[in-house]
Amino acid sequence: MMRSPIMEERTDGSAPKDCRQRTGNAVGHGEVDAAEVNTHVDGLYLYGIIQDDGELQWNLKGIGGAEAIYTIPHDGLSAVVSKGAGKIYETTQENLLAHNRVLEEVMKTQQVLPLRLGTVAGSEAEVKAFLQKAQRPLREALRQIEGKIEFDVEAEWNGGEIFRLVDEQDEKIRKYKEQIAATGKRLGPEEQLAAGIMVAEAIARQKAVFGKAIEAELKPYSELVRSLPDRAQQTVFNAAFLVQAERKGSFEEAIYRLGDRHRRILKFRYAGPLPCYSFVNLHVMMVEFQAVNEARKTLGLGDQITLPQIKQAYRKLASQCHPDANSTDAQAKERFEKLAASYQLLLDFWKAVDGDPSQAISVTQERVGKRLVVVSKERRPEVLAV
Repeated sequence: MMRSPIMEERTDGSAPKDCRQRTGNAVGHGEVDAAEVNTHVDGLYLYGIIQDDGELQWNLKGIGGAEAIYTIPHDGLSAVVSKGAGKIYETTQENLLAHNRVLEEVMKTQQVLPLRLGTVAGSEAEVKAFLQKAQRPLREALRQIEGKIEFDVEAEWNGGEIFRLVDEQDEKIRKYKEQIAATGKRLGPEEQLAAGIMVAEAIARQKAVFGKAIEAELKPYSELVRSLPDRAQQTVFNAAFLVQAERKGSFEEAIYRLGDRHRRILKFRYAGPLPCYSFVNLHVMMVEFQAVNEARKTLGLGDQITLPQIKQAYRKLASQCHPDANSTDAQAKERFEKLAASYQLLLDFWKAVDGDPSQAISVTQERVGKRLVVVSKERRPEVLAV
C-alpha cells in the first residue's frame, strides 16, 4: 500500500515517546530512589519475561553495550537478560533505545512481558527466585497480552495549515476581523490579545474534533486505547492502541486512510508493532521486611492490618500532610511523597500475600519472610475508549 507523504513510521528506534519506562529497581536490593540511580549492583540486567522453558539467545547488543542477550529459565517462565549490569541505568534516550531494541527483537518470536527500564539482579539465583515467587502475577500478565501487540499513534498540525483552517471556518473569528476592518484602524494591544485568545480557543476546538475522528477511525481495530502525553505544542493526538496481532494489517491501513484524509491539516507518525509497554509494563522489586514494616509505621498502623485500615489511614494522613494544606512547611512535600510511597507498598504487599479484604494480616517477620516480591502494573493515563 502506498504510504501518504505525510504518513511516516517512526524511525527513532521506537522508544516510548513519553519516556514512560521509568528507572527500575534491583531485584533483591529493595526500592531504589531516583536520586540513587548510580548505585552499583553486580550481575544481570532484565528486559522482560517470556513463557518458555528453553535456553534462548539473541545476537544483538543490549543495554550498556552488552554483547549477548539470553534467557534464564525457571518452571516454564524465562527472564530475558544480559550480563554486566554495573548500575541501575538512568532513563536516557540511549538506554531506552537499547532496552526497547532487545524487547522488539524478542517479540518477533515470543510474547514478551516488558519490565521497567533499569531492572537488575545480583545473580542468576536471584532471577530464578523472582520467577518462582512471582509466578502467578507474571503468568496472569502474559495471559492478558497473549496474541496482542501495541501501536503508538501520534498526529500533529501540519505547519500553519491549522491557522488557515480556523480562518476559513470559525465564524466568531471571521466576524471579529470584519468588525476591526470596518473601523479602518490597526489592531491595538487589547485587540491583538483578544484575537489571539479566540484563535487559541478555535484551535483547541479543532484539536478535540480531530482527536475524536482519529479515535473513531482506529477504535474498531483495537481492543484498548490509552492516552499518552503530548510531546509538543503542535501535538493533536497521541495514544497507544492494544491490537490483536492478526489485525496488524487492518490497523495500519486505517492509519494510512487517516493520513490521506487529513493530509492537508495533519501529519501522522506511528510506531509498531511494539511490546505492550502501555498496558502491562511491570515494576518488579524485592523488598526486605523492614521496608514493609516501615511503611506500616508511616501510616500509623499496628502489626495486624486490614485493607480498609490501610486505605482509611492513608486518606486521613494525606489530607493532613498534603503540601497544599501546609504551604509554609518546606518538608511537607517530602513527607507526603513518603506517605504515598508507603501506601502503595502496603497495597502491593497485600496483593502479594493474597490478602482477604475482610481479614487482618500480620506484618511480622514470620508473615512477610526475609524478602517479598512485589509486582505491580505501572500507572497509566485514563482509557480513551474500549
